Amino acid sequence: MMQAEADLSHTLRNGRGMRVAVRAHDASLLSWWAPDRYGRMADVLAATVRPSSPAGWQCDALTEASLSLSLLQEGVAARLHYRLDDDGSLHIDGEVTADTLARITLPVPAFNLRGQQSSVGDHVLRLAASHYYSNRAAASEPRDVAGSAFDFRQPAPIAARLAWPGASCHDGFDHIFCLAGSGALREAATVTDPASGRVLRFFTGGQQLHVLTGASRFCLAPLALDILPGQMARQMLVYRLGVADIDALGVNQTINKET
Repeated sequence: MMQAEADLSHTLRNGRGMRVAVRAHDASLLSWWAPDRYGRMADVLAATVRPSSPAGWQCDALTEASLSLSLLQEGVAARLHYRLDDDGSLHIDGEVTADTLARITLPVPAFNLRGQQSSVGDHVLRLAASHYYSNRAAASEPRDVAGSAFDFRQPAPIAARLAWPGASCHDGFDHIFCLAGSGALREAATVTDPASGRVLRFFTGGQQLHVLTGASRFCLAPLALDILPGQMARQMLVYRLGVADIDALGVNQTINKET
C-alpha cells in the first residue's frame, strides 16, 4: 500500500464546530477539535497510550458526520462505525467475527482536555467503580476502592490521588476498574478540566475499564475483545465532550489553578 493511502484521513463535523479526524488505514483517531467554556477551539487528543488496532481497514461509507470501516484479515471480519452528534457525542460501534478463537483491540483515543502538552494532573476524574485490580492481570482478586487512592466514586484530581500515601503509582494509573451496573450502555466515567471547562463523559456497556494516565494524557479503554469461533462480539462506546459547571463539581481536594 502506498504511503498516501495509509495516511488517508476523514474528518467528521457537527453543528457545534467540532471536528474529529479518523485515519482510515488503522481506524485511529488523529484529532478532535472542541471548544472550551469561552468557545476557543483546541485539539483534545493526545498521543496514544496503547497499541492501535490492526492495519488494513477499508472505508465503506462516509458522510459529514459518520464513517463506516471494515477489516478482513486472517479469518477476522470487523466493522467499525463512527458518528459525531451535535451534542458532542462520538459513537464508536464495533462488530467482530472470527473463524477461530481470536482477540482484537479496537482503537481507543487518549485525551488531554486542555490541549496537547499540558499536564492532566488537575483533571478531575469520577468513576462508577467500587473495585479495582492491583495490577493489569485480571486473574487476581479485585480490591475494594474504599479508603484508597483508587476511590473515584466522588470526583477527585488525578495528581492528588497519585500522591496519596501508599498509592505506589506515582508515574500514573495503569489499572483495571470493575464498573457498576448491568451490561447496558451507561455513563462509567467523567473527566473534567477546571482550566478549560471541558468535560468528557464516557459511556460503555462493558464490565471493566482500563484507566491509564500519564503526565499529559489519559485514556479510558475497554478491554480487548475475545471472539469465539463463529460468534459475534460487539463493542459500543460513546465519548461525549461538553463544557462543565466547575463550581458544581463538588471536589473537596486541592486543584491546581495554574493555566
